[in-house]
Amino acid sequence: MIGIIWILVLLIVIPILVYNVYTSTAPQFGRKPNKVKLVKLAKTSSYVKGKFRNLTDVPVILPKTYGKIIRMQFRKSPHRVPETAIPSAKPVFNDSIPSDRFSVIWLGHSSVLIRISDLIILTDPVFSKRASPVSFVGPESFKYTIPFSPETIPFPDIILISHDHFDHLDYKTITNYYAHVKSFIVPLGVKSHLVRWGVPKENIIELDWGSEFGFSDGLKFIAAPAQHFTGRHGQDNSTLWCSWVIKGKSGSIYFSGDSGYSDHFKETGEKYGPFDLAFIECGAYGKYWPYIHMVPEESAQAGLDVNAKVVLPIHWGKFNLAFHPWKEPVERFSAEANKLGIQFVTPIPGQEIRADEDLPQDKWWQNIN
Repeated sequence: MIGIIWILVLLIVIPILVYNVYTSTAPQFGRKPNKVKLVKLAKTSSYVKGKFRNLTDVPVILPKTYGKIIRMQFRKSPHRVPETAIPSAKPVFNDSIPSDRFSVIWLGHSSVLIRISDLIILTDPVFSKRASPVSFVGPESFKYTIPFSPETIPFPDIILISHDHFDHLDYKTITNYYAHVKSFIVPLGVKSHLVRWGVPKENIIELDWGSEFGFSDGLKFIAAPAQHFTGRHGQDNSTLWCSWVIKGKSGSIYFSGDSGYSDHFKETGEKYGPFDLAFIECGAYGKYWPYIHMVPEESAQAGLDVNAKVVLPIHWGKFNLAFHPWKEPVERFSAEANKLGIQFVTPIPGQEIRADEDLPQDKWWQNIN
C-alpha cells in the first residue's frame, strides 16, 4: 500500500518539477523582475509583496468556476474560428501626411501600427503562429487573405507593450525581428523579459501608472491604469499592466490594452482626454472572468467614458481565446456603439485609416461563417 502511495506521489510531483524547471529556464517565459527595484519604481501603482494590484480588488476568475471552464474547453462551441480566411490588405502607409494628422493600421487583435509625428509605433506585436510559449499547442492565429509578418509591414521606430501575456508580448517576434528597435515603452517589470531576450537596456523605457516619457519632437507617452493581471508563469502579477495615452502635435490617441470595465476609463478621459481616436478591447470575454475583460457593450461605454471622438475595437479577429463566436465581439460592439451614438471605425486588417478621411464601417465579417 505504501508503495502505491509513493508511486502516486511521484506521478504528481515529477510533472510539477519538470514544469517548474522548464518555465524557469526556457527563454520564452522571460525573467521575473527584481522586486527591490520595483518597490522603488512603483510610486502610483499598488505593488505589495512582489505583486501588482488593480485599483479595485477583483478576482481574475470567479471563485469555484475553474472546473466549469475546463469542462467548457471540451465542449463544441460553434464558430469560434472563421471557416475561411479573413479579408486583409497589404499594410502600407501610402504617402506623407500633414504634420497635424496621423494614420493607423490595425493588424488584428491588439497589434496596431500608428504613424504620428513622423514616427511609426507598433503596439503589442504578435506574429508567431500561436499566442503561446510553444509552437505546437495554444491559440492559433486565424488565416488572413494577405498574411502579416514583420518583413511585410512598415518597420517601427517604437514598440509599445501593454502587458506580458503571450497574445501581447511574443518572444519570437521580439527576438527574431525587433530586438534592435530604438525604443521599447513598457509597463514596470516588463523590461526584465526584454533584457533577457537581448534588447539593450538603454532602449527600454518602463513606466508606472501616471508617469510619462517624451521625445524631442513633442510626442509623449503616458502609462494609465487598466484592470487586468499579468504573468508568463501563471497569474503571478509580477509585472504591471496598463493602458497608454499617446499625445503628439498631430493628435491624441488612447490604447486600452486588456482591461475589465471600471471607473478608470472615465478618470483617464477626464485627466487626459479628449482623444481623437481610442483603441478599445472588445473580445475574449466570458461570464467566468467578468472583471478582467469587457463584454462589447462595456467596450462601447468605455469609448464614451474616455471621451474619444472615434473608437476602433481591438482584441478580436485573430485568436480563439474565449467561448464566444469569433465575430460576436464586433457585432455586439457595433450595435451598442450605434445605440450610444459613438462614431467608430471597423477596417479590414491591414487597411490604413487616416484621421482626416471618411471612416470605413463596412461589415466585412458578415459573409464569413
